[in-house]
Amino acid sequence: MQFAMGPALRTAVRSFATLVALLALVVVAGYPGLTTSAWAASGEVHPVGARTATTAAPRKVVIVVGPFGSLTAPSIAEARTMAASARDHGMTVTTILAPHATWRAVVAAANDADLFVYLGHGNGWPSPYPPFREEFQDGLGLDPTDGAGLNDVKYYGATEITKHIHFARNAIVLLHRACYASGDGEPGMPIPSQAVAVQRVDDFASGFLAAGARTVFALRIQPGEDLIDALVSTHETMEGFFESRFGANRDGSYKAYYGWVGQKPDLYFDSQRTPGARIHLDPDHAVTGASTGPLDTFGYQRAVTGDLAMTTDQWLSGSGGGDAKPPVISGLAAGGSAGTVPAGDGGLPVFTPNGDGIADTLAIRHTLSEGAYLDISVARSGGGVVRHFSDWSDAGTTSSTWDGRSGSGKVVPDGRYHITVVPTDRAGNVGHAATISVRVLTAMKAPAVAPSLFYPTDGDALAATSRQSLTLTQPARLTWRILDAGGATVRTGIAYEALPAGRVSWTWDGLDDTGALAPLGVYTSLVTATTAAGSYSNKLTLRLMPFELKGSLSVTAGQKVRLTLLAAEPMSGWPHIDIRQPGLASYRLYDIRHSATRFTATWTVKAGASGPIRITVSGTDTGGGAQSQVLSARLR
Repeated sequence: MQFAMGPALRTAVRSFATLVALLALVVVAGYPGLTTSAWAASGEVHPVGARTATTAAPRKVVIVVGPFGSLTAPSIAEARTMAASARDHGMTVTTILAPHATWRAVVAAANDADLFVYLGHGNGWPSPYPPFREEFQDGLGLDPTDGAGLNDVKYYGATEITKHIHFARNAIVLLHRACYASGDGEPGMPIPSQAVAVQRVDDFASGFLAAGARTVFALRIQPGEDLIDALVSTHETMEGFFESRFGANRDGSYKAYYGWVGQKPDLYFDSQRTPGARIHLDPDHAVTGASTGPLDTFGYQRAVTGDLAMTTDQWLSGSGGGDAKPPVISGLAAGGSAGTVPAGDGGLPVFTPNGDGIADTLAIRHTLSEGAYLDISVARSGGGVVRHFSDWSDAGTTSSTWDGRSGSGKVVPDGRYHITVVPTDRAGNVGHAATISVRVLTAMKAPAVAPSLFYPTDGDALAATSRQSLTLTQPARLTWRILDAGGATVRTGIAYEALPAGRVSWTWDGLDDTGALAPLGVYTSLVTATTAAGSYSNKLTLRLMPFELKGSLSVTAGQKVRLTLLAAEPMSGWPHIDIRQPGLASYRLYDIRHSATRFTATWTVKAGASGPIRITVSGTDTGGGAQSQVLSARLR
């Protein structure tokens, strides 16, 4: 979704601001009392008021250029010009340029950035591409892998930015050229309604504001180096910058891209996504061309969202403040998934990054005395560091995530690893390190039971068995057992058997190890793999019963509850759902048939005495067998 100037690049290209247009105070020398807005409307040229660059404290600047097709090269050139200007002013600059602009690289650099600039594709909402999914929308378009093609884009949306990035206090974000960010859609699309434009701006800014930015500018065109010059040479609010023209040529004329359009009325809105934030739009709907006179319709190309009263002085002052107390990290713990558990070796936490969607990531939980940047290193037991990354964490109990990959992006070998976390607060105070050990074990891939609801008790051929299966990614000793609710072994399907890599399966027919039919109930299918690197287990749930009822079963009088009834065997009609509340006569629910094994019903709970509620489900399967089961709920 790239932006390219239309054929009317106007002689006086009233495009959309240099970030400086946005970030430049116009001090109207000789015109006391004249506001920036009034000056912009006057069309006169006035110099920018100066402040010596030596007053600026060092700031951290991160400039990202995503894969942008034919616009990648000019965007990179612009990014390098901006970076050179920032370095000239003593700032610390990181540039991340396509085809190396991966999510991993951006996250590592963006935390604690004072100025974050993004040039690239935009994927926003509302758009013609439903559904609205903010893990992909309202964020950054980056390289899917290091070295990918300039037309290959992977989107990381607002939820990912909020989760993984935390900017410095008073941070400014510039979204440059990104479709949807300033209100307009993609090239060739009609100018949207005002309501759609506002929603696009609000949505696109929300993730960056939630990640700690104080102001987010969305512009479609800017000359780069003017931004940095304005930040260190002006005293103005973000609002003043937004309403400024900037960029005089040496002969006193203005550069082609001079920012503020200033059509009336001014469009201000309260953000619906970020409480307290304000939105200001500077649309350019119909401007007479200088040479031919026709109307150019450029639409919503400039916007600012956030704290419009913030000043460059606040940005330059940074986030210090005399804090000398280091952050304290405590309660360091780790866990992969409730269904993946250690077996032996002192119970070290286990996770299994083998791509099957089960315990593929490790949650590193921690409690912090204050918000801090976390320096996280992962070292293999008896070896060196395999991964190093950073994360931001707010005060209190939160978590970070390791995906089991090394710095090269490959999954690490099975074995024991030590994770060390060092907190550093915004003032630069470094706290004591905390370390936890974990195991990476990946021998079992995609363990599954199918069906998880079965009913061998009635003796027919319908849903009479459940198949237990997985893939071994390496040779291992395997044990697979069925446990009852108390943890006792009911059936052993595989007993510590040495097996090669490949597919493994066995079928449980509902019988226990003595050959008797197991009673109705909920069981655990527990499989354990042992290799030289260690042992671990996966737990899966099995229900040996005719029906399963899903929905809230702890209810209050008057509550409306949607229940889903699953049948182990296909039903020939509609099962009956009879409710018996304490002190009331039994009543029946009307259920809707979606398939032979899935039904839904809406239950409005009647007032009565609190206590257990008896739910009786009965029906006839397609083989003519009658089935019945008593389930329970509770009236609070």
